[in-house]
Order: sequence, then C-alpha cells, then structure tokens
Amino acid sequence: MSKDTLKVKLLLLFFTIAVTTTAQTNEEAKTFFGNGKQEIGYFVSPSCQFGNIAGSAAIMTGIGAGILFNNKYYLGLNYKFIATENTPVGEIDNRFYLDQRYGGVRFEYALQPEKVVHFNFPVEFGVGETELDLKDSFEDEGTVPTDDAWFAYLEPGVALEINLHKYVKINISGGYRFVSNVSFRNLTEKNLAGITC
Repeated sequence: MSKDTLKVKLLLLFFTIAVTTTAQTNEEAKTFFGNGKQEIGYFVSPSCQFGNIAGSAAIMTGIGAGILFNNKYYLGLNYKFIATENTPVGEIDNRFYLDQRYGGVRFEYALQPEKVVHFNFPVEFGVGETELDLKDSFEDEGTVPTDDAWFAYLEPGVALEINLHKYVKINISGGYRFVSNVSFRNLTEKNLAGITC
C-alpha cells in the first residue's frame, strides 16, 4: 500500500463525521452536554463531502479553520480534495483517476445558534485544480499526463447544526457547487459542478 493510499484511508476514517471544534462567543448556547460562557474565538472543522464529479460518486475530505464572531458568523479558510480514485466518465484509459483539490474562503451565518439544533447558511468560494493521476494498482506502469486545469468555484448551502458541547458541534449540510469555465481533456464545468452533501 502506498503512502498516499494510506493517508487517504486515514483521512477518510477521521473525516467520516464532520465535527466543528470551536472557542465560542459571549452568548450562551444550549447544548446536550451542559452550557458554558462563550467568547469570540476560533474553530477547526474537519469535513467529509459526497457528490457526483465527472460522472462518478466522489468523496471529498478536507479541513477548515477560522474565526467565530458573536456565535453567529464564521469566517475561515478551507482545503479539500477528492479521496476516491474514480476514472472520469469518457476517459479512455482506466488506469487514471481524477485528482482534484479545492482551496477557498468560507463564510457561514448561524440562525439562532443558542438553540441545541439550528440552521446555518454557508457560502464557500475559491479556486480548484483538476488533473489525472495513476491509480494505486497501476503506479508502477506508464506515465502520468502532465496537463491540469484551474477553475473558480462558488458553493452555497444550508446546514443543520447540533451543539453537542460548548466546544463541539456537528453539522450536516447540503449545497451546490458552481464552477467557472474549464476544459480538461473531455471534461467541462458541467462535469465538475453539482449537488454536494
């Protein structure tokens, strides 16, 4: 097993459930495991996202971090990547998989964050890169194409968030990823845009 495969499997295991750890603001939130004073603070947010990319079901894992204001406004940076080795629909050589990364800014508004269960409205935007790479089972064969494509993306959504503890929240969300014009081999922005959850 290659180091990259091991890393991906460990990240998938870790990010199966997206948990947001925060140092929160002055308003007291109701939680399942007790309440506590909150102050303006920071958050670290691992994530796992599912969606259809280039005609295949894909899992994207990532991490985000930022600042939490008044327990209502989140502003942070995110990085995520495809953790699955899916050959894009229409790709002639099945030894390759679509390797894709995203980096961007995330803004999120929490509606009634003092309640145990409440809604958040995230918006993420940034840049992404897509390229092909050899699947692990073929890593000793052939050469990897060196072309890649960069694009901009915008991903608004809605999330159901649960305050588990004053420093731990869990968030289940869905959204839609819009992608700027991109052309990579036989893929276009239509292949990279879509519903996420």
